[in-house]
Amino acid sequence: PVFSQNNLNSDKHKFERFMPTEGAFFASSVFGPVTYTPCPVLLFRDQSEKSKFVALGSLFNADADRIVVKRIILTGFPTRVHKRHATVKYMFYNPDDVKWFKPAGLTTKHGLQGNIIDSVGDHGTMKCLFNAPIKQHDTVCIPLYKRIYPKYATSDVIDENGEKVKKNIIIL
Repeated sequence: PVFSQNNLNSDKHKFERFMPTEGAFFASSVFGPVTYTPCPVLLFRDQSEKSKFVALGSLFNADADRIVVKRIILTGFPTRVHKRHATVKYMFYNPDDVKWFKPAGLTTKHGLQGNIIDSVGDHGTMKCLFNAPIKQHDTVCIPLYKRIYPKYATSDVIDENGEKVKKNIIIL
């Protein structure tokens, strides 16, 4: 399953790498049979020849359009700084990457906003312009988001004729 926070204010939900513990509320997305709300749900974890009870809840809704997003942050460091302009290294490895991410906005750990002006050289160094003077010890960041889908797997099952057949299974 794909665990996420249930965001009531938006249609996008933050991905959780692990199932939250200690009574936290969360949503779990799976491929499964269509069921109607409010259906009770029990969550078990397979351990050696036993199933351990992990959580209980109820079905929220059967929505194929639920968006679960995973966030990563690319970071780089300013090497040359002159007021609002900076040359940033170690974020990308080639000029094509700089060109690809040029429309994306930059942020810094100290709260500045900026944009990529152009690529410098052959190693992914870039010129950037910020909304205020940047400091040498600041860190430049680009947040990136990727949509996450639940896993849909197949398994080898022996049918009534004794032949191996690939069947779709649901990962719960």
